[in-house]
Amino acid sequence: MPAYQTYFDNFFAALPMSRTNFKALGTATHTAVQQAKLGAEFTPRLTELQAALDGFDENLTDAAESTAGSTAAFRAARKQWLEFVDDTMKDYVTPKLRKLPAYADFKKYNKSKLGLLDQARLLQDSKLLLDLYATHAAALAYPGLPAAAQAAYQPLVAADHSRGTAGAARSQARVALSADWLTLARALRRLKAQLELRYDDPAQVYRFFDFGKTRVAKRPAKVRAAVL
Repeated sequence: MPAYQTYFDNFFAALPMSRTNFKALGTATHTAVQQAKLGAEFTPRLTELQAALDGFDENLTDAAESTAGSTAAFRAARKQWLEFVDDTMKDYVTPKLRKLPAYADFKKYNKSKLGLLDQARLLQDSKLLLDLYATHAAALAYPGLPAAAQAAYQPLVAADHSRGTAGAARSQARVALSADWLTLARALRRLKAQLELRYDDPAQVYRFFDFGKTRVAKRPAKVRAAVL
């Protein structure tokens, strides 16, 4: 649903406030209406609002968690792999193959060139280098090279998979954040509609909503954007 449509259908869904303040607004509204004892017609609306509040975790901020951990793991694996490539080039490839055509193939995947690649391309080109290691292991007088190269490369693959899994988890958390926010917003909108059936004066309706809590919380902009 486009943002403007969400706003016009239910402005509670687009309030610029933290999750903590949004839940506080809902709780205060529930208390105010309940204490006003407005009649049985408000019972379903209060029940719905309470259920939305019960399912709303104001501390849920997983969508804004840093990827530093998995990024650090990938960088460490990348460094280990590039060092292996450089050592193999210096100790085996250059001494054994310098004057042979195969040397040009290895030069395409030396440390400096691999180091300039983004994550996806690094993984792709490194697999081509693994094939070269396997093809020329005998000429390099290093029969254990394919296994050693695979051992150095595997942590890079594992770290890449970890980052992808973490990204998927953050995406799921964003969906959860959006879902419970919209559930609470819908309950507030329905309660407001019920109040409008009772009161012709808008001031009588809005006295049940503490919009002083719509101030933007003093939190980092990245976190704030993730929870709205």
